[in-house]
Amino acid sequence: MKFGAAFAFSCVLILASCGGSDPVTVSDAWARSSPSGVTMGAAYFDITSADDDSLVAVSVSSDVAARAEIHEVVKAMDMGDDEMHDHDMGDDGMHDGAMSMQEMDALELPAGTLVQLVPGGYHIMLIDLAKPLVVGETFDVTLDFDQAPDLTVTVEVSDR
Repeated sequence: MKFGAAFAFSCVLILASCGGSDPVTVSDAWARSSPSGVTMGAAYFDITSADDDSLVAVSVSSDVAARAEIHEVVKAMDMGDDEMHDHDMGDDGMHDGAMSMQEMDALELPAGTLVQLVPGGYHIMLIDLAKPLVVGETFDVTLDFDQAPDLTVTVEVSDR
């Protein structure tokens, strides 16, 4: 009888230790340095929903910028004229202005799927930087999810 109770208790402990893992994993978080006087930057990382369900990041904030937004880069022809005026990236290496950024309402993380935030794709736009981003320094970005706890990501500034 004592053996059965001890065995059952051990099983409960093992099962309890299996739960509680983070619903989201993040790796390779980085941002490019910014020259003095530049007021915008971007953060990039790999993110995966380790949860059984999809998760949705509905907003983002950062300790280095007055505002942070979830953005994506799209073909300029995919955007209306009003959107082009607000988000045109100009001719700075983006195929003569053929690509533009736009703010996203949310970023969906399908269950078990890697989503990459990379230059030229999804990214976290940092608007009105408090100071330049300097190589070797770090800063935090916090993602607010609809069905999961907030997640703070430490981002390292590097020139890749």
